[in-house]
Amino acid sequence: MYSHGCVLTSPKIVLDRGIEDIASVFPVLKQIDEHPKTEIELVNSVAVEKVQNTIGKIHFGHGYHGKTTIAVWRSRALEMPLAGEFAFQCKFERLQEVHKSVLKLSEEFYKTVQLDCAEWVKLGTTKTAMVYGLGNVPVKNHE
Repeated sequence: MYSHGCVLTSPKIVLDRGIEDIASVFPVLKQIDEHPKTEIELVNSVAVEKVQNTIGKIHFGHGYHGKTTIAVWRSRALEMPLAGEFAFQCKFERLQEVHKSVLKLSEEFYKTVQLDCAEWVKLGTTKTAMVYGLGNVPVKNHE
């Protein structure tokens, strides 16, 4: 699985303004064919906070190591957890440089965690899809 995220902290941006204001921070939004004053809203009025802690290090041999984290996605308004996650992150420049035994061991670990925690895994969903499903009104254009 590949994940890419970004965190933006800016005291000068207000996210409940029109697309033209937000596009000053996220220029790709200028390509959207919407009226510049169209407001962006929270999905299903849910403000999500992610609380994450690094809990340790993981080693797969041959210098291949990284960090492990546990995170909880919470609904701020409902003050309830939405999802939890355990993750490990090992960085490398090129896949070809990672020893085959390291790849095998990391893949086996990933599969074992899923099998050992099967009752906690909700197959076929994502954290984002969970947020989209919280409201009473179906959200259009979400896959």
